Amino acid sequence: MHFIFDIDGTLCFDGLTISPAIQHSLDELERQGHTIGFASARPYRDILHLLDERFHNKLFVGSNGAMTYQQGELCDIQPLPRQTMGGLFELTEKLQASFLVDLPWHYHFSGDEDHPLMSLVDPQNRASRVPRDDIRLPVKLLVTTCNDIPGLHQALAERDDIAIHHHSDQQIVDITAAGVDKMAALRRHGISPEQLVCFGNDSNDLPMFSAARHTVQVGEHPQLKPLATEQILRDAGTELALIGAMRRLGERYAA
Repeated sequence: MHFIFDIDGTLCFDGLTISPAIQHSLDELERQGHTIGFASARPYRDILHLLDERFHNKLFVGSNGAMTYQQGELCDIQPLPRQTMGGLFELTEKLQASFLVDLPWHYHFSGDEDHPLMSLVDPQNRASRVPRDDIRLPVKLLVTTCNDIPGLHQALAERDDIAIHHHSDQQIVDITAAGVDKMAALRRHGISPEQLVCFGNDSNDLPMFSAARHTVQVGEHPQLKPLATEQILRDAGTELALIGAMRRLGERYAA
């Protein structure tokens, strides 16, 4: 089976670390014959420091499905079209919005350096911050601040050339090309729903939860709950419950 894990709120609970115990459980799944991978709103670049190097060549679906890395190499990309980016730039200027644009490896940021999000961007200084004119193959535009949030949501909802990914615990909006989501990326990589066990916590995990053979919800997101095979509550016992679920499902599907 393929065991695919969201990162933030699923394996990582502080934005900065994934515990050694959880990483050991990932190892156990592989020893049982399963394939593990990760599917995150973060780009591949910003996940690496959370995991031991032994995991760095695994499958990584980044930027909500807009890019896929394996063996440390980019193997799939769904960039925002040039015309779409032009329209988004016009909209951000009109609404005085700041934004982060993720490229396959580098990034562009138009906002205040003190924005809390920037502490999570390229924490190991692996990439370069490029000027707007040097943006190539943009995979995701993330709005970090905006003077007119209702106007932004309305304008984005009227577009049919983008996919919008909201985050329940942050006042930000992720924008990718139309049709981009985590499950679509997994399908392009050859992973079928009947061979998929996924763990997630937020609305960007809905496409996986709608398709996978077995789904584990971490937390209480109301949209995920009806699609979850089982649920792990966020409390003092979350990590132990998560590790227990990984071990139990690994044994169940090992045959």
